[in-house]
Amino acid sequence: MDLIAAKVSENLLYQKPFVCYAKPNTQKVLGLFQRSAEFIPFNSEESGFCMVSFDGKSKYMLRDSHCDVFASEFSIAEYSWPVTSLNFSSDDKVHFEHLVAKALQAIQQQRFKKVVLSRKECVAAPHTDVFAVFQRLLHLYPTAFRYLWYHPETGIWIGATPEQLVKKEGLTLSTVSLAGTQLGPNRAELVWGEKEVQEQKLVTDYIAAQLQPLTESLTISAPYTDEAGALVHLKTDIQGALKGDWTAVVDALHPTPAVCGFPKQEALGFIQDYEGYDRMLYAGYLGEWNKNFSSYQEGDSDLYVNLRCMQWEKEVVAIYVGCGINEGSNPAKEFMETVNKSITVKRAL
Repeated sequence: MDLIAAKVSENLLYQKPFVCYAKPNTQKVLGLFQRSAEFIPFNSEESGFCMVSFDGKSKYMLRDSHCDVFASEFSIAEYSWPVTSLNFSSDDKVHFEHLVAKALQAIQQQRFKKVVLSRKECVAAPHTDVFAVFQRLLHLYPTAFRYLWYHPETGIWIGATPEQLVKKEGLTLSTVSLAGTQLGPNRAELVWGEKEVQEQKLVTDYIAAQLQPLTESLTISAPYTDEAGALVHLKTDIQGALKGDWTAVVDALHPTPAVCGFPKQEALGFIQDYEGYDRMLYAGYLGEWNKNFSSYQEGDSDLYVNLRCMQWEKEVVAIYVGCGINEGSNPAKEFMETVNKSITVKRAL
């Protein structure tokens, strides 16, 4: 990891874009380090690593033809989970609960069935070593997609996301429907309520409907409980064979109801009108585009939804968290869900 750490320091110093990442359940860090500081636009025909904003308007790519690529193995160390207190601003609590109440009123008026609301929580982090934070994420969340990204246009982002957007291996497409959150992982006492079950079913039905015209032989698993660090979620696996355009699949899926809502346009309009801030890269997507950098298989892609993430703003870290709101949601419980999600990121600080 020493070489990758040195390249991170070098590219930050000279403001050259880079990304380091580890795929779920792997112990290999891959790094793409752009050789220059110039802005190289996203090109769907090229291969590399992409980062796309929630609204889909900002697209960034580290093209492998312009990058040095490194790989490094690491061992998962025994890691004692830091105790992180449930500190939060009372103003944030009041504001978010008011926002949830407004969304519930819109649901009662049948404007949409579900909307995903989020908030940004800022934490002081002076003199923080960003590569050390990334290394802690590697050990804390071995089942997540963990990354450290820098681009002069976006600044530094770090995350450990549990959610796949879509994966392409040859003509085989794989994705997941992930929704519903509880503190876990005590499976013996775990019970999913009707609210979580319906929230997850909405996401599954939407993804299946979007993929139907673009795939064949679509298969959908039964929902099951999936662990993501200290949290558990309801998850469904979806797979099919690509028969249309790959880019059309990505455009059809993003943003999914898991980060936006359903119906998509109505929920998106509510978010833009009332959430009160720019999500930027949060709830967008990122990952390998047209190449698997572990196997160097051309044409394969592996994209993830940018959740459980944070952005560096000088000596302040902005943590982005959200939750799905549907009929039966409780504003106070939804706020605490965002607090629990923020803790999963704060542990790495």
